[in-house]
Amino acid sequence: METERLYIRKFVAGDIDDFCELIRDKMASPYAIYDSAFPTDDAGLREVLGYFARTDEFWALELKEERKIIGFISLNHVDDISRNLGYCLHTQWQGKGYATEAARRMIRYAAEELGFDKLVTGTADENLPSVRLLDKLGFVKVGLGSYELPLNFKGE
Repeated sequence: METERLYIRKFVAGDIDDFCELIRDKMASPYAIYDSAFPTDDAGLREVLGYFARTDEFWALELKEERKIIGFISLNHVDDISRNLGYCLHTQWQGKGYATEAARRMIRYAAEELGFDKLVTGTADENLPSVRLLDKLGFVKVGLGSYELPLNFKGE
């Protein structure tokens, strides 16, 4: 898949350097306390990258021009009709519209190509950039840190 500025593709072993940089940046973020912990040692990161490469739930966000991994996006299994949208963008690349661009493409993919009825996601209320992104994407808050986006585009 791709967008104007990004390739959205499966991870490969050659992504290890960018992946390590990304995850170490993620774990140093003030918002890391609200998310699942990732290892930051080389061996642990190689293991996570291997998992990301094998699963059909995680995709690399690669800048087209620089050929650099700047984040990841995921559609994690919830049930037969919905997926959990996840995303992570290196702080150097935040605030430039990349997360919006990637998420919009994944929403289209989930609805049009995979046929899901709904996306769910979660973020801490304190993570204002993520809250603003979810609002921009049309997600509706349904509980403390929980959001939903119906994907029934009939009539649009």
